[in-house]
Amino acid sequence: MDEITGRGPGRPRSSSRRALILGGVVAAGGAALIGRLYDLQIVRGGEYVGEAEANRTRQEAVAPLRGLLFDRNGTRLVRNLPIFDVWAMPGDVPEERIVGVAVAVAELTDGDAGDLETLLTISRSRPLDAVRLARDIPRETALIIQERALDLPGVTVRDSARREYSHGEVMGELVGFTGPISAERADEFLERGVGLDEDVGLAGIENKLQDVLRGRDGRRLIEVGALGEERREFAFTAPEPGRNLYLTVEVEFQRGLHEIMGRFLGEEGAGVAIVTAIDSGDVVGMASYPTFDNQLFAEGISTKDFSALASDPRRPLINHAVAGLYPPGSTYKLIAAGASLEEKVVDPEQMIECPGHLILPSGWVFYDWLLTGHGPVDMHRAISESCNVYFYNVSGGNPYTELAGLGEQRLAEYSRGFGFGQATGIDLPNELAGTVPDHQWKRDRLEEPWVTGDTYQAAIGQGFVQATPLQLMNMYAAIGNGGTLYRPRLIDRIESQEGEVVEVPAVAEIGRLPLSAENLQRLRDGLLEAVHGVNGTGKKARSEVAVIAGKTGTAEYTGRLVEGGNLPSHAWFAGYAPADHPRIAFMVLIRDGGEGSEAAAPVARDIVEFYFTGEVPAMRYAPFAGRRGIG
Repeated sequence: MDEITGRGPGRPRSSSRRALILGGVVAAGGAALIGRLYDLQIVRGGEYVGEAEANRTRQEAVAPLRGLLFDRNGTRLVRNLPIFDVWAMPGDVPEERIVGVAVAVAELTDGDAGDLETLLTISRSRPLDAVRLARDIPRETALIIQERALDLPGVTVRDSARREYSHGEVMGELVGFTGPISAERADEFLERGVGLDEDVGLAGIENKLQDVLRGRDGRRLIEVGALGEERREFAFTAPEPGRNLYLTVEVEFQRGLHEIMGRFLGEEGAGVAIVTAIDSGDVVGMASYPTFDNQLFAEGISTKDFSALASDPRRPLINHAVAGLYPPGSTYKLIAAGASLEEKVVDPEQMIECPGHLILPSGWVFYDWLLTGHGPVDMHRAISESCNVYFYNVSGGNPYTELAGLGEQRLAEYSRGFGFGQATGIDLPNELAGTVPDHQWKRDRLEEPWVTGDTYQAAIGQGFVQATPLQLMNMYAAIGNGGTLYRPRLIDRIESQEGEVVEVPAVAEIGRLPLSAENLQRLRDGLLEAVHGVNGTGKKARSEVAVIAGKTGTAEYTGRLVEGGNLPSHAWFAGYAPADHPRIAFMVLIRDGGEGSEAAAPVARDIVEFYFTGEVPAMRYAPFAGRRGIG
């Protein structure tokens, strides 16, 4: 030891301190590194392994095969045609290569490069949601795209199917068609488990029974490469195919129905005809004329064809049987007739004088269609000869007699009891409920009080009353079958893809007419007289094939005046046959057709004869004259 300093041999004291500090730092860093490695490998190792696995594997939904549609006899109405579609996974397309990919795909598929570039750019916000770049490409093009995987990162070809429709010229409005999901409905279909890459039902039964026809997704787990290309499949769960639907309608009857309507209406007219089985509500035929061929939509309708359909003032893209609202005119009088009998407002034999009009103390005049008047009229004649003045009296009363009338509230209640103001529940989309007006409805809608004249108009199916042709047909079916309102039945049975019957939709009663059997028979007697009586308004519906019972209707509406300075009107005829033991109910509406007795009744007769003979009868009347307003 040094005698002066007292320090032993070795490094200075300051150097030892620095070494100690440095060692501590190294030890701390090592401990931190070990801790981080432990966290990464032990604590969170499973999480990162999962993320790494996800980078090379992908789970995809496998869309099921869509179910088919057949007519009642098994005639196929649609099939699935195999096609190839081009898809891209936005997250697998590098941003710097979007333009090149868009241009290349456009050249191969005759697409628009600008549109594809925009689609790929926008889709990057949802990188794992595939987008369709092209549809129904040729097989040769599909092979080229698959061979150019390195040039087209993220782009793949998938097997798909598109609908091919048969008999679309007569079944289009019933079957409908499929197409891509609109942006407005994307969230709705995602919630229903439908991928945005699928076609869905957009009209008709294809739309209404979308979930039944679609089936359920399967799943596949695949390995993908760096460019998003599929390398192999790890797991596969088969999808559950959609169900096949068999309709209550027969193609050949539907074809005849369209032929009868078409030869009368030609290229200018429009109308509706419906026939149902009276004891079940089965729809035998339903023609909304003019219609559309749903195969045009399956093939990708051209702008020219779509513009022609969309601009046609007759609105052929709408099924007017369920989605058209019209004043029903005198066909509606049966409600006031039955209600006034049931409520004992009048006796059936009680005579009411019809001078051709009824003048209220306020000065308002309500005319009969026969300006000279019908004279003394009882219930039977009022129905058969369609006397307006009689129904003014029994509905709204007569200020000059002791007859009080039903009043608007009871009239409205019975109207609902006859099935109006509510949808029937048929398996078609966009069915409307119509309007049964009363004082509250008028106050809410128009902020005006109800007056006696409103009751008069409602009783004869005018004014604010609005109904669909299907509702009117359903009422006459109920009158013919003894009082039962059935839900119109359009699906006869549902089968699996293997042909096993999985469901037979039940015949469903949705109401009963609020009439006694005795009063219901009085209505039936009046309907028989309307066709076969000396002064019956439905004489042109008489047939040698079947005894028809029914009622005419001429429903005026606000529009351009027709020749003679009158308001335009729709022509109606509704009823059932044979009158003594009814098998079918029917209705015919000729839009802008004029008088029901002239335009609708003979068409209805031909439809009934076609049903019972299987042959379209020779045309025995003048075709639609194209009645148009003049100002």
